[in-house]
Amino acid sequence: MKRHGLIAVLLSLLLAVTWTASPVGADPGEKAQGIGQWLKRMTLEEKVGQMMMVGFYGSEPTSDIRRLIEESHAGSVILFAYSDNIQTPDQTARLNNGLQEIASGTRLGIPLLIATDQEGGVVARMTAGATELPGNMALGAGRDPEGAYRAAQLTAKELRAVGIQMNLAPVLDVNVNPDNPVIGVRSYGESPRLVSEMGAAAVKGYQKNGVIATAKHFPGHGDTDVDSHLGLPVIDKSRAELEKTEFVPFRRAVKEGIDAIMTAHIHIPALDDTPDLPATLSKPILTGLLRKEMGFQGLIVTDSMTMSGVADYFGGVPKAAVKAVDAGADMILLTPSLSAQEQIEVFEAIVDAVRSGEISEKRIDRSVHRILQKKKKYHLFDERMVDVDQLPKRVGTPEHREIARDLANRSITLVKNEQDLLPLKLKKGQRLGIISPYSLRDRVTAYHADTSEVLVKANPTDDQIRQAVEMAKGQDVLLVGTTSSHLDPQQVKLVKALGELDKPLVAIAFRNPYDIKDYSDVDAYMTAYGFNSVSLDAVVDTLFGVNPPRGKLPVTIPGLYEYGWGLDYRQ
Repeated sequence: MKRHGLIAVLLSLLLAVTWTASPVGADPGEKAQGIGQWLKRMTLEEKVGQMMMVGFYGSEPTSDIRRLIEESHAGSVILFAYSDNIQTPDQTARLNNGLQEIASGTRLGIPLLIATDQEGGVVARMTAGATELPGNMALGAGRDPEGAYRAAQLTAKELRAVGIQMNLAPVLDVNVNPDNPVIGVRSYGESPRLVSEMGAAAVKGYQKNGVIATAKHFPGHGDTDVDSHLGLPVIDKSRAELEKTEFVPFRRAVKEGIDAIMTAHIHIPALDDTPDLPATLSKPILTGLLRKEMGFQGLIVTDSMTMSGVADYFGGVPKAAVKAVDAGADMILLTPSLSAQEQIEVFEAIVDAVRSGEISEKRIDRSVHRILQKKKKYHLFDERMVDVDQLPKRVGTPEHREIARDLANRSITLVKNEQDLLPLKLKKGQRLGIISPYSLRDRVTAYHADTSEVLVKANPTDDQIRQAVEMAKGQDVLLVGTTSSHLDPQQVKLVKALGELDKPLVAIAFRNPYDIKDYSDVDAYMTAYGFNSVSLDAVVDTLFGVNPPRGKLPVTIPGLYEYGWGLDYRQ
C-alpha cells in the first residue's frame, strides 16, 4: 500500500473513533463539545469548504472534482444524471466510494455529504436499475400519508445503498397556481393540510432510514407563474396569506425535526421589500423568519446559485453566494454548469468576505458546526463507503417495485367519463388509436391487439398532427395523451383536431391535471400525474378496468372540477 493511502485509512479510522456516531434521531447537541474542538483545528479555508456543495461532469472521479475537494476543501457534492454522475446503481456506488476516498486523503479526512434530487415522478436522477416511483401529486391523489412514508423509506434505502446521504426532497410547495411552470406535479397538491401531512410522513421516511430530508422551496414556490431557473418570480401576498398557505407545511416539517431546508429564488415583498431580492439572499427571511421565528436548527441549503432567479441580479454567482451566506445559508449549491475554476472562485469570494470583515468567522463557524453535526448524526464518519456487492439486495428489489406499483395504482384519477366510455370494452375487430408523447402500444396490446399508435413530441409539430389525424380516421376509439398543455398550444390543437373526427375520445394528462381546461369537450379524462414506467403501467391497467380508479384530485381544476373530485367505475 502506498504511504499516502495508508495515511488516508488511518485518518478514517481515527475520525471514526473520534466521532462516535449516535443513532439517527439522537439529540443534535450531543457531543457538541467534540465538534467545537474540531472547529478549532480547521483553517478558514477548510471551514468555508464544508459549506460548498459542488458539481462536476463525469461517471467516475475526475481531475475537476479532485481539485474541488482538495483545493477548495469541498464538503458536499451534488450528483445529476445529465452530468453522467448517475447512470446505474453500481456505477454510482463506485463513484461515491471514489469521491469519499479522495476526501479521506485530505488533511482532516472529513467525509463528504453526497446529495441528489430524487423526488420521485418527473424529477428523479437515479432511474436505471432503481425503483421508479410516482411523484408527489400522484401520492397526494392517493390521499395516504403512509404511502408517502413508504415511498420515502424505499427511496432512502436505495440512495443510502449507493452512497447518497442527502435527498433534496420533499417538495413542500403548495401548488395553488395552475399555471405554475416549475412546481406543478412536484407538489402534493393545493391543500396546505394535505401537503403538511404527506410531507411530514416523507420526512420521517427519509430520516429514519439514514438520509437527510431537505424540504423545499422555502418560503414557498407554489403560487408562481415564472420559472426561477429562468427569471425571478414575485409572490405578492400579505404575511397573513402566506401564514395560511405557504408557511404551513414548513412549520410542520420544522416541528417534525427536518434536518435541512432549501431556499427559493423568489421575491416576496411582504417579507423583505428590498427590490429584486430573492429569499435565498434575504437575512430577514432566512435568519429572521426561518431561524428565529420558526425555530429551525438544521441546515439551510440554497437552491442552485446558477439559476437566473438569483445569479442575474447581484453581479454573478460569487457575489450572490457571499450574500446568501450573510443572509444565513449554511450550504451553497453549485452545479456543473460552472467550471471547477468558477466554483473555486465562489469559494474564494466567501473566504475573502470573511478576511475583509464583511462576514464574521463566527458566522461561518455556526454553519460548519451544523454541517458536522449532521455528518455525525447520519454516521458518515464510520459509514462513508458502501458495499457494491450488496446492491442487488437493496436497490430495485421486487419488494420495492411492488410498493411502487401499488402507489401508482392508487393515484390514477378518473375525472370525466361520458357514456361510461371507460373502462374500455372493445370488441374483436374494433380498432384503437393512440396518439401520445409516451408509447403505450406494447402495454395496450396485452388487452387489445388491434391497436395503432402515433408518437408525437410533447409539443407536436403540424406534420405530426396531420399524421395523427390521418391514422385516427381509421380507428373506432381514440386515446390522446398531453403533458402540461397550457405551456404549448400545439397540444391543444392536436386534441381539438382529433375531437373533430367525432369518435369516442379519451384524454390522459401525463403531467399536470389541469389540461382538461384546454379541451373540456373530450368524452373521458384521466390524470396520471407522471409518465415514468410505473405510472404508464397504472394508466393502461386502469383504462381496461384491471385497476379501479381510486385517486382524488389534489387540486382544483378552475371552473370545472373541485378539489377532491374523482370518479370510479361504479358511478
